[in-house]
Amino acid sequence: MAAPPRLAARLKAQRRARRRRVARRGSQVLLAVLPLAGLAWVLLVSPWLAVDEVEVLGTSRLSVAEVTAVAAIPDRTPLARVDLGELEAAVGRLAPVARVEASRSWPGTVRVQVHERTPVAGVAGPQGFALVDAEGVLFDTVPELPAGLVGLEVDSPGADDEATRAALTVYGDLPVALRADVRTVRAGSPSSVLLVLADDRQVVWGSPGATETKAAAVAALRRLPGSVVDVSAPGLAVRR
Repeated sequence: MAAPPRLAARLKAQRRARRRRVARRGSQVLLAVLPLAGLAWVLLVSPWLAVDEVEVLGTSRLSVAEVTAVAAIPDRTPLARVDLGELEAAVGRLAPVARVEASRSWPGTVRVQVHERTPVAGVAGPQGFALVDAEGVLFDTVPELPAGLVGLEVDSPGADDEATRAALTVYGDLPVALRADVRTVRAGSPSSVLLVLADDRQVVWGSPGATETKAAAVAALRRLPGSVVDVSAPGLAVRR
């Protein structure tokens, strides 16, 4: 049975009002979403905020070109889409790099701050001297041992080699005056570190540790005749 005219008109009016409310809410959502969509497009898609410069700071051994080549940011990549963690990992794999921090500088610059390794020793080889940092990492080769660096003689130089780490630990822990007098550090094993001084005298140091006691014994025994000072045994120092 058909609805009375008055009831039908009321239902029709309610449907129109409901459609208007739905349309109004849809318009409000659209008005809220459009600016966000526009911002996302500007940041992630448009060329307006694309990378137009890679600024490299802190390099001396590495060139800017070497760092930017490894960073490998495609031309006109939106700055917001640059993966800084991936960039840091890529640059960090360069041998002379100890650590690196990458950041964005709007509107279009990626800044790469490089901290290069500091050499403390050199390992002689057919191409010259491989530079070694305090952690035992070999990261560069130079024709001659730079002034201020000690020669390192171990069988398998490297950060994973226990003899290398022991030799560098002993050398790094020495008092300044004694360290300045060391020309070469040798280690056949982690417990057999030997120091060759500038006057060719040798100090059998043994294992790392007890630095203050051993250094005091070396200072006292160097005044006596002989070419070797052995302080490897705890509490016992020998000159021969």
